[in-house]
Amino acid sequence: MIAPSDAPAPPRACGDCGLCCKIMGVEAIAKPPRKWCGHFRKGRGCSIYAERPHACGAFNCTWLLAPTLGEDWRPDRAGFVMHSENGGLRLIVEADGADPQAWRREPYQATLRDWARAGAAQGLEVLVFVGDRGVRLLPDGGERPITRATA
Repeated sequence: MIAPSDAPAPPRACGDCGLCCKIMGVEAIAKPPRKWCGHFRKGRGCSIYAERPHACGAFNCTWLLAPTLGEDWRPDRAGFVMHSENGGLRLIVEADGADPQAWRREPYQATLRDWARAGAAQGLEVLVFVGDRGVRLLPDGGERPITRATA
């Protein structure tokens, strides 16, 4: 599982990643999921960053928060965004529809399955979504199809 480092690491920055600006929906600005945000500019980031909606500022990108994850886990390089829910007991992997199988490449798939196996005793779930369809990674190495709940 993702463990915080004992040594403080310099804070990470999104840089020119912005994959969350494509994958995540933001109701406050009527931005649908899986479509690029009209405020995102490649190489420059968010054009309304100082006034961005609360949902954008509160988004908890796992790569930004886990210094133990290498640069290859940066969302735009990996092809997916990770974030947590349910007090950290649910890891959500949001795959980019342009590369829906990115999470199955190594080292990603093996690591995600290791986290599902190791976290099961603590009640951690690992869910992988491409749009509204996904899979729950099971502790035994299997997976169960799931559908995203709608509000």
